[in-house]
Amino acid sequence: MARKTKEDAAATRESVLNATLDLFSEKGFSRTTFSDIAKKIGMTRGAVYWHFDNKPALLAALIEYANERKEDLIGVRVPDIHTVDDLRQAFVTHARIVREDAITRKFEFFLNYQMDWSAELLTETHKNLNKIRKSPLEEFRRCFEVPAVACRLQPGVNINHLVLTLAAFWTGLCKMHLGGCPAIDFGQMPEADIQLLSGFDFVETVRAGFDLIMRGVLKEESGNE
Repeated sequence: MARKTKEDAAATRESVLNATLDLFSEKGFSRTTFSDIAKKIGMTRGAVYWHFDNKPALLAALIEYANERKEDLIGVRVPDIHTVDDLRQAFVTHARIVREDAITRKFEFFLNYQMDWSAELLTETHKNLNKIRKSPLEEFRRCFEVPAVACRLQPGVNINHLVLTLAAFWTGLCKMHLGGCPAIDFGQMPEADIQLLSGFDFVETVRAGFDLIMRGVLKEESGNE
């Protein structure tokens, strides 16, 4: 009976998180209430509060849930980062998952277009996430400390700057892909440029962009990576 209760609680928690993702992506964070979530899963508001004390805690749990799921999907294809090619494949696989996996795509859309951050909420969310996991940027940074990757970098490369550049590249391109460039005022932009921005191949652009950035920091090598 105790095991069944534990399994039921885990199933309810997952139902809450999935319903939350649906509502956050449709209505946005600020306009979604615990009552909305309870109604969507056919339970009482108390059932939601039993798992999550407040919306910042719920948001942090949703971010962790979605990221763990995404990492599992990436890990099936790229279990570990041993080389620069592994890192490239992880980037490209991440792009494919955003393009093809409905839950991941919904989560990324929510974060990019339906999330109203305030300084207070950002601080509270980071505090909650820090209790759950290490910083994603710090984990990403460790990829460049793997011997086979580190030895390929040119002397004097600032790894922090490289990590932030790749993260900014990914974030910006992902937002453009998910929203069809809604934040861009095309105005008098030439038709060819409009087509380039609104109809680009997301996965191939991630691959090409990664290579362009890395080309500036990698040593030349006679053999293939």
